[in-house]
Amino acid sequence: MIDTSKSKSDEQQKAEIIIGDHVEEELSCPLKRNEKVVLSEGIYIVPDLYSEKDRIVGEIFAHIGSLKVGQQHKISQDILKMLLLEKTKGVKYRKVLVIIDDKIEEYLRGKSFIAESIRQFGIEVKKVDLSHEIYEKIVSAQRQQVMVNEFDMRKYSAK
Repeated sequence: MIDTSKSKSDEQQKAEIIIGDHVEEELSCPLKRNEKVVLSEGIYIVPDLYSEKDRIVGEIFAHIGSLKVGQQHKISQDILKMLLLEKTKGVKYRKVLVIIDDKIEEYLRGKSFIAESIRQFGIEVKKVDLSHEIYEKIVSAQRQQVMVNEFDMRKYSAK
């Protein structure tokens, strides 16, 4: 089993609530959070933001700084999740990736296959500006995650 506490901190989870509230206000519609959406028998997704009525699906990426390969894969999976929803439901959704960092925005609008996928599939990239206090808490939490993950790796490499 994967310990998700190392990949998503309490601070990032708190920020996701604030980010979701901001997106709801900007789009002027209520969005369900982490709603289980059934695609077919036994197959479902759990998007960060969802409105069946308004045909909106969104994923929040509350990371600050350069992306590691695993984080790029997470974004790719989020894109695939939104596209699969659209395909299985047979209707067009407003697909939104919500981010909080300028570097990530540059990457998602730049020259990579992920950025090109975003353009080709009509996925919106929305950057939400957080308060300095919340931003710093996330940066601090990310530093702590790196230290915890490095400590765990030493445990496995010592064998």
